[in-house]
Amino acid sequence: MFYPLNPKADMRQKKLILIAEDDADDRLMIQEAFQESSLNAEVVFFTNGEELFQYITMRKNQILPSLIMLDLNMPRMNGRDVLSNIKSLSYLNAIPVVILTTSKALEERKSIIRLGGSGFYTKPSSFQELVNLIKDILNTWVNHDFIIREGKL
Repeated sequence: MFYPLNPKADMRQKKLILIAEDDADDRLMIQEAFQESSLNAEVVFFTNGEELFQYITMRKNQILPSLIMLDLNMPRMNGRDVLSNIKSLSYLNAIPVVILTTSKALEERKSIIRLGGSGFYTKPSSFQELVNLIKDILNTWVNHDFIIREGKL
């Protein structure tokens, strides 16, 4: 089941962010951190990766998300599998997909980057750190028309 942050938002003026997170407490904290960030976006939550992937593929001819955020370890379809499936579809390939997880494992990070992940972030221990992290993620992946890395557009 998915949970829109603001079900009455006008999608023509707002960016769309999709988040798959199986833990209800983490969903609530992330939702509150997004509200603190003051981003003009519609944020839609899913309880697992399979729901998010079905949602995005069913919306092929509609507004595509500006960002997809995935938990790494979820039932039914984990973050790695969702990322891999998204990157296998050409019309979704340019969407930044970031992982927000409790894992700090370097091998996990390397695996996500090899699969085409845009970023790998460890969930912080405090709410203020989460707000700051969400703001950083948004500033990096959503709030810019062009993202410049290593001197290239």
